[in-house]
Amino acid sequence: MRHWAEKRPDAPAVEFQGRSTTYAELDARSSALAATLLRGGVAPGDRVALWAAKSAEAVVAIHGILKAGAAYVPIDPSAPFKRAAHIIERCGVSYVIAQDDRVGWLRDHCSCPIVSIGTREPEPDDAQGPTAEEPQKAGGPVIAWRDAVAASVGDDVRLPDVDPNSLAYILHTSGSKGTPKGVALSHRNALAFVDWAVEEFGLCPEDRVSGHAPLHFDLSILDLFATCAAGGCVVPVPESQVGLGGALNRFVTDRRITVWYSVPGALTRMVAAKNSGLLTGSPLRAVLFAGEPFPIAHLRQLHALVPGAALYNLYGPTETNVCLFHPVRPQDVAPEARRPVPIGRPCPYAATFLLGSDGRVLDPEPGRTGELCVAGDSVMLGYWRDDGLTASRTVPIPRDGAGPLLAYRTGDLVMLDDDLNHVFLGREDDMVKIRGHRVEIGEIESVLSAADNVREVACVAVGDGPDERHVEAFVVPAEQPLDLAPVRRHCLAELPRYMVPERFHVVAALPRTGTGKIDRRALAGS
Repeated sequence: MRHWAEKRPDAPAVEFQGRSTTYAELDARSSALAATLLRGGVAPGDRVALWAAKSAEAVVAIHGILKAGAAYVPIDPSAPFKRAAHIIERCGVSYVIAQDDRVGWLRDHCSCPIVSIGTREPEPDDAQGPTAEEPQKAGGPVIAWRDAVAASVGDDVRLPDVDPNSLAYILHTSGSKGTPKGVALSHRNALAFVDWAVEEFGLCPEDRVSGHAPLHFDLSILDLFATCAAGGCVVPVPESQVGLGGALNRFVTDRRITVWYSVPGALTRMVAAKNSGLLTGSPLRAVLFAGEPFPIAHLRQLHALVPGAALYNLYGPTETNVCLFHPVRPQDVAPEARRPVPIGRPCPYAATFLLGSDGRVLDPEPGRTGELCVAGDSVMLGYWRDDGLTASRTVPIPRDGAGPLLAYRTGDLVMLDDDLNHVFLGREDDMVKIRGHRVEIGEIESVLSAADNVREVACVAVGDGPDERHVEAFVVPAEQPLDLAPVRRHCLAELPRYMVPERFHVVAALPRTGTGKIDRRALAGS
């Protein structure tokens, strides 16, 4: 950032809802915030929570936390108070930077200092804590945002040098026990991906990169840091627009977006919107997607709308950052193509291995199928304060002439195709047996998405015993009404009978998680 603040001080670094923050402003404000945190007792290695919606202030906050040598802990802005409290307590945060509508609750439940940003300008007394008439609360002092980013970086405080191996951020994902698990990642983990992304996608100062992902989602790492490393401008998508295809198409054209990155669900809604033709006249030069399979029928539509843009499928769980990638080829979207595109080959900083059902590493040959394991510079430090979980999700991979390489077990089943590209088959725990046959849910969804008048689809396996398991499909029509008879006939023509869903449900929309992925747990319980 400092490089661009000196070289191009007036260039926009962040643009949100029509208001630009220059590189000079981003550098000055984040340094001032870092000084505020350091004077407030934050030390290198501490954790600082960020509980706020996307905004220019939130971007400043993240850079300020990192400049202080601390790690940022983003909390879903829509998270219930109980979940937020769990994250704050478990991470042992030293400070919380939050929207002002959360400050009252924080002062009741959190003892650390709070920096207040958000929907209104804090009153003068808010910056100092409770008023004389208000009972003293248990929480720490509340600092107004305008004061936090106006502090001087004087001789009494020095921004620390940051160890690349130190903790940079903790992202929380769903835990099997009902509580979120914190994925701890270092500066080195992030930089391995960021430096590669800048080079691979040719990011430059002229680029305007969408910020579709929420800040607690790992896709935001490219938006925030790769854009900044290249001297480009990140343009966060307002929360009110992230799920609206038509609004996103207008956002791309109105904000002159050149690089788009999101989950496929957002792009599916964009190509299905009535104004999808706006994309054809947009300045998009690269479209990146990750997080879940992209139905081939909709990817084909996107390719036709933006024939001059490079399309990339990126793969990587939060624990590994992006570790595989695949540039979409003409044959991937040819009319006869039926399966989603491969997740590709390893990024230069990643090493991948397939584990067989016996736990042994498989030779990398076409047709091999196994659980994907990933090692390398981008792989997490571990799960925060959970050594047992970390150990259960990692495996030592033997190497000739060297000690074993510790690899993360993704839980994803993949196959190597004839070009040694990895092809995603599904989650290991999503593979189900139907009347003795192993069924890949992703294959059923791929076939269904190509049926006439189908915009989106998700399938789940339901039933308890092996003889009671069956597949149910939830279908969002492109236009109402949807006649299910042709959809069923389409499945029968493409799939073995045991793979055809037993029940079809027509729904107005698929439930989504806070990161935009399909919420399959919600579907399974419906």
